Amino acid sequence: MYFKKLILLFLCCAAIYKEAPAQSQKTTFFLQTDFDQLYLNDSLKISKCAIYLTNFKFYNQAQLVFVDTNQAHLIDLLDPNPIQFNIPKNQVYNRVSFNIGVDSNTNVAGILTGDLDPRKGMYWAWQSGYINFKLEGVLNTKVQQPFQYHVGGYAGKLNAIQTNSFEVFPNNKYILSFNFLPMLQYCLAQKQFEIMSPQLKAVQLAKLLSENATCSKVQNLSNE
Repeated sequence: MYFKKLILLFLCCAAIYKEAPAQSQKTTFFLQTDFDQLYLNDSLKISKCAIYLTNFKFYNQAQLVFVDTNQAHLIDLLDPNPIQFNIPKNQVYNRVSFNIGVDSNTNVAGILTGDLDPRKGMYWAWQSGYINFKLEGVLNTKVQQPFQYHVGGYAGKLNAIQTNSFEVFPNNKYILSFNFLPMLQYCLAQKQFEIMSPQLKAVQLAKLLSENATCSKVQNLSNE
């Protein structure tokens, strides 16, 4: 009888342990742009800004330790929601990498769902694939100058996807900042006010955005 009770107790404890949710640690990314700075002199009005952030991977030194299960995060940078990752407790990591844009394998994978659903308005056609980011608005210079930049492309020299990597640590909050001013200054100097298809100029704009992205830790803010 004693041994039967002991076995029953063991089975109950095992079931409770199995049903208990796995503990995790959180890393949160808030998204921001430099639009507030650009608005100060009323020289710019942004009407649309959307971006794909994809393929988040966390590393401990060079070792890959965690991969995001979501294929893509479509972010409205005019009203962005934070991105939060629940990573297994006690997993050590010190770096994150991600793509700005959609990779070639995803572009040729056919009709997808979720944030990659073509009805989200970020898909040209199967020949051209996904739009990595959109920026639309009006420059207020001597005259009002509308602009539209739909930046994408995944094949050969027209591959516009960019990869960024930043130092991050468990249970912290960070600000991912995407600064569009250098890109806009480049376009203004080139008198380029519209890009609506994969091309070498789109690749250049993608590089400028990637090169001017930053990641900073939010100080004195608990992630619990």
